[in-house]
Amino acid sequence: MIRKLTEKDNEQVMALVMPEASINLFIIGDIEMYGYDADFQELWGNFDDADNLRGILLRYYDSFIVYGLDGYDAKGFAEIIESYEKRDIISGEQEILSVLQPHLKANYKNVATYFAECRKETLMLTENPNVQDRIEIAKPEQARKLAELMYAIEEFAVQDVAEYAKRTAKAIEDKAGRYYFIEEDEAGVVSIVATAAENSKSAMLVGVCTAPEYRLRGYTTALMSVLLQDLFEEKESACLFYDNPKAGNIYKRSGFVDIGMWTMLRHEK
Repeated sequence: MIRKLTEKDNEQVMALVMPEASINLFIIGDIEMYGYDADFQELWGNFDDADNLRGILLRYYDSFIVYGLDGYDAKGFAEIIESYEKRDIISGEQEILSVLQPHLKANYKNVATYFAECRKETLMLTENPNVQDRIEIAKPEQARKLAELMYAIEEFAVQDVAEYAKRTAKAIEDKAGRYYFIEEDEAGVVSIVATAAENSKSAMLVGVCTAPEYRLRGYTTALMSVLLQDLFEEKESACLFYDNPKAGNIYKRSGFVDIGMWTMLRHEK
């Protein structure tokens, strides 16, 4: 059986997701931040005959996240997802999503990435005196210029700058994410490292990017070092995805360790 989840289900939900808290960082963070009644967020649960929770489907705006134990109702979750006209991304741990994918009828582009984690005890700090004092923490009103850099870098696939800026501003306002950046007078924002889905224990690093002409200057490493130091004053771990081995080397120099694979299915309209 699949039904909508409510606050009354929260104890069961957390019992299911906490054993793999890093993999479920987005689900945990979105529930802690927005609960079960936000108009842009919905959660469904798959229960077995004994009313044990076996799987969770979360919708956050036009994106869906799936988590389930062996035998979860992948077909039922697929039907819910495809009942929405806007379903830009479906994501989850690779093995979990591989069970869901055969039940999807529309066309999706499969993007597989490494899933890495850094903890307080593995953090390795790198300072860059040339840029250290130029690192800024974004305010909501600066979201537009962050979005413009994301739009300019092809792999981020930002299609609507205004909408992306709106969501970025809301994340900053709600303290669901933080954006650290470096700006050049002649070029605007040229490098960003950000977090998303912050929860009481961890956060996801996202939006790690530098304009091509400003790469190999140590900007990303410096931003990540400062952000992680601040983050670990409050939390135990940070996670991120990557598919580029060169980028992976940068992250590993900061203390990240691979812990699994993550799949994103991009809806091809």
